[in-house]
Amino acid sequence: MKLNFKSVLMLGVGGVSMHQMALAFKCLGVKVYGYDAKKSKYTELCNKNGIEVTKKFKPEFCLVDLCVKTSAIKDDNKYVKLLNQLNIKVVDRAEMLAQLSSSFKKVIAVAGTHGKSTTASLIYEILRFSGKKVSCHIGADVFMPRFNLDDDYLVLEACEYNKSFLKFYPHIAVVTNVEAEHMDCYSSLFCLKNSFLTFLKRAEKRYVFDCESTKYLKKYKNVNFVSECKLNIKPKLLGEYNKNNIALAVRVCLDLGVSSADIVKVVNNFKGVPRRFEHIGDVGNTKVYIDYAHHPSELAQFFKAFSCKHKNCLIVFQPHTYSRTKTFYSDFINILKNVDNLIIYREYAARETPDCGCSAKDLFLGVKEFNKNVEYCGSYRKILSKLLNFEAVAFVGAGDINIVAAKIVETN
Repeated sequence: MKLNFKSVLMLGVGGVSMHQMALAFKCLGVKVYGYDAKKSKYTELCNKNGIEVTKKFKPEFCLVDLCVKTSAIKDDNKYVKLLNQLNIKVVDRAEMLAQLSSSFKKVIAVAGTHGKSTTASLIYEILRFSGKKVSCHIGADVFMPRFNLDDDYLVLEACEYNKSFLKFYPHIAVVTNVEAEHMDCYSSLFCLKNSFLTFLKRAEKRYVFDCESTKYLKKYKNVNFVSECKLNIKPKLLGEYNKNNIALAVRVCLDLGVSSADIVKVVNNFKGVPRRFEHIGDVGNTKVYIDYAHHPSELAQFFKAFSCKHKNCLIVFQPHTYSRTKTFYSDFINILKNVDNLIIYREYAARETPDCGCSAKDLFLGVKEFNKNVEYCGSYRKILSKLLNFEAVAFVGAGDINIVAAKIVETN
């Protein structure tokens, strides 16, 4: 595939997917400009690799051939409007990724409410270890990432947010599960479920984990339903949900001709992806973990796995987006009311404003009616004063709670 542009502006380059694309463009000889309102490890990584990322919108941005924006930036953004007035084409990240994916012989797209990153990463590592020419574009940091348009395979994470996964026409479609999520983008649960069905129909081969949430897909006959791993494996990953992720990844790779021996070796040594039950260090004798769980179902599964490993533990939960907290308010309360030692940390608003739903304080007040052991906290110092009383602490959420955890570990 030959790119039809020589310069590109990455608008909102500080995300995990956007920075991967920016680095890929640079390797392809494209002049890349980066813009993001916030610094992150990904903006720093871009800077280290020769892509200058600024917080100010520079005049040279108005001279690029193309702009790729993160989906969090809406069409009414002032910079998007300016570029449109200058007749500079602005495309969404998913749309650009769909265009790039057309150069690969086989695209393996992994969708689902939970487990996308882990399942996609495991498929990528198995194929890479087996000697396949494979690239990846996954919404998490993966081991030895690669993006080369000359490769045979592309493993990508296809997210249902903003219906972006419907931009892809993969050779293989994988669905881990289907639950209510990103309901700010869908008018009903029926529409969400129908989108997953459309996603599957666009693929040549289809793999779905067989569970309660995916039973409705059985009306579509040409689907490979996976319920368990057929190989004798001893994975390091904890949690029942990871057994499901592994089963899917193993089945896909077996059908792609990878040997059982190669698959078993990779699965047994796979450590998972960052921010998934990740031990990042200790503070005194207290072990500190981070996890990406931000949906009620994910929280329930993580708490179950974490409490099996550590009995005397503290949970610090950060709600992610006002709309999600409002949509799942009762579900969050039903789960959090049973957590023995809980701190609710200030919300991560992401792309939203308070009028979109419920705040972390709103959730705290709801939980407090049932759980007297819950506290609200907006400062990491208050957390630090408490965590030394526990064997382990888990900082849970999809926002910047991992940064809070890292800061506590690094400074103590």
